[in-house]
Amino acid sequence: MEKQKRHRRTAEERLADLEAKRQQMEARMREQMSKIEDQKRRLQENPKLKRERDAQRRMLVDRISRLANGWEATQILAAVAEVYEKVNGDEAKMNALHQRGEALMQELKPRRGRRPRNSI
Repeated sequence: MEKQKRHRRTAEERLADLEAKRQQMEARMREQMSKIEDQKRRLQENPKLKRERDAQRRMLVDRISRLANGWEATQILAAVAEVYEKVNGDEAKMNALHQRGEALMQELKPRRGRRPRNSI
């Protein structure tokens, strides 16, 4: 049985290992810093604004479900992506979409109170 010779790493190999280790540590630190920044942002966030944004999100989901009843989430997402590609930053199209969206938000607004009786 032959004895295997010990492989001594060259200075370049050791430098490459150290550089890889440094990059891994930097990536972990960036990830941790982003988590800390997210926590900081959440703590500084105004609770009233957060409630309003959550309410808007709920209203949007409710109205989308009224408009596209029976659609799956993937179909809705694909439709949004298709429109986004067609608009492609065109200001006139964006304004038209904004106005149409405002009209639909009002039209799909849930009705409050009792329904009136049908008059004879």
